[in-house]
Amino acid sequence: MPYKHIDMTKYPRHDHFRHFLTMNQPFISITVQVDISDWLPGLKASGCPFFLSFQYAVVRAANKIPEFRQRILNEGIIEYDYCNPSYIVALPDDTYRYCNVNVNQPFPRYLEQSRVKQDAALHSEHLEEEDEDILSLFFVSTVPWLNYTEAMMPLPDNRFSIPSFCWGAYKSEKYLALEDGRVVERVKTSIPVTLLVNHALIDGLHVSRFFHCLDEELNSFDFSTKE
Repeated sequence: MPYKHIDMTKYPRHDHFRHFLTMNQPFISITVQVDISDWLPGLKASGCPFFLSFQYAVVRAANKIPEFRQRILNEGIIEYDYCNPSYIVALPDDTYRYCNVNVNQPFPRYLEQSRVKQDAALHSEHLEEEDEDILSLFFVSTVPWLNYTEAMMPLPDNRFSIPSFCWGAYKSEKYLALEDGRVVERVKTSIPVTLLVNHALIDGLHVSRFFHCLDEELNSFDFSTKE
């Protein structure tokens, strides 16, 4: 993916960047319960796969925020035009392979490409990234068997700057609401979404913007599988 070098003499977070790189653990790891109450019925009606559909929304949301496309390279920062996910494909022996897919395309094409790429990953002999430019990726994983409250992901060193995403099983809970003077029972469905980023590049403000953008992507999601 094409990228540009950030001019550090004009970069407003220059001091913050240098400050956090002095730390052994300069990372932000946060888990948010994302409301998918309105998104889930559309998904079920469409018959589309949960993981691929949710990943489509997550990656598109992350790409809306320039800081999520920035990476640490040598002593500076680069910013990619667009970042695609590297995600896991499960194998019959309970291990997995990595799979890369282009999200910057219409949803139907993305689903079709994912099927092709996943089939190729299933027949791969080794655990290795398909894309040689690993910095251009987002790392995506899931724990669909658990509904959890927090998580931590592997970190090679304090300069690791690839945003990493993970989500678990969704959970539905009933609650009471007051509508037109009447107490009614409603159901809220939420899913734990964990985000790991390097604080040298990303602040809490940018994290909040990501989750806001994710809500927007889910609310405007088009499940049509025909172009």
